[in-house]
Amino acid sequence: MSSVHASVDIRAGKHDHQPPRVACTGLRPLPYRRMTMHHDKPHPGAVWIAAAHPDPDQVWEEWRSLLAVALIPAGTDWDAVSMRYRRMVAVAETLGPVCDNWVVLSDLRIDRVYVLVPTGTAAQWSEPGTDALSESDWLVVPEPGGTATSRAAWIREPTATTELADPDTLLAALRVIADNGKQP
Repeated sequence: MSSVHASVDIRAGKHDHQPPRVACTGLRPLPYRRMTMHHDKPHPGAVWIAAAHPDPDQVWEEWRSLLAVALIPAGTDWDAVSMRYRRMVAVAETLGPVCDNWVVLSDLRIDRVYVLVPTGTAAQWSEPGTDALSESDWLVVPEPGGTATSRAAWIREPTATTELADPDTLLAALRVIADNGKQP
């Protein structure tokens, strides 16, 4: 297992500092604002997400529809690891700022969070209590920087400097949570 971060020893479950509480409280869906394509440049994260679809123009049309969400396939530019929302909160508390730049999507109506990871992760993923999504799976995705929906919301939306979650780091945090009996 690779080293997680200079300030976190995930194998021992100890930190050389206390992770900021912001890591946990920061896991709330982001507020949205209506973006008009005629006046504003597209959000860089929206461009990145739309590019994962075989027809990016269709994604923009779906985001402009009444539902304001698009179906985006996993397995093209990224895979996703799905888990319960409270479990992701425990991951954030365990890792602290290590996961601050990860892209995280939520569907709170069904208590699921989707962490975007590199393509190919799903083929080897087998952590209990999580599901890996890849080529045959699609996610309901609101526009990053766009309109709020009751179906899906970004917890950490993609940006111009998007980082996919490191699967080894995510797996190590999930196992520390399980080992410490803090599995929500």
